[in-house]
Amino acid sequence: MLSILFLLANVHISSGFYARFTDEVPVKYKADIINKVDNLKFSPGQNAIFKLRLVNEGSYIWNSSKPQPVMLSYNILDSNLKPVKLDCGNIVIPGEIYYKYFADVDVPVFAPNEKGTYYIQFNLKKGNEVVYTSDGKIKMEVR
Repeated sequence: MLSILFLLANVHISSGFYARFTDEVPVKYKADIINKVDNLKFSPGQNAIFKLRLVNEGSYIWNSSKPQPVMLSYNILDSNLKPVKLDCGNIVIPGEIYYKYFADVDVPVFAPNEKGTYYIQFNLKKGNEVVYTSDGKIKMEVR
């Protein structure tokens, strides 16, 4: 009987904490995307890999378990911020990433075949649904 009361008290405390936590961090999915290279330079059609650090800034845990893993994808935008390539990458974020924890991921990028200035914009996806799109963009020069 005492263990049941203890369990109920813990559930109440945990649910109270979660309610306060989600009030403080009302965004379910959000990422701080840290890139050490500000300006990427590619040849037309070049394939490359660069590293990103993804910090979970939302209240939901990023979980790599299927059937609905959290993934990173990206869009390539032209100099007018119009889409050139959409939904590229689809990299499963490894493990379980809690609020303020991070994961380092290798991102394969395929440069457009046309020379010019482009921007890479990142998305978090839960399964096939985009749940967050970053405001920041990484500049990419194709020469």
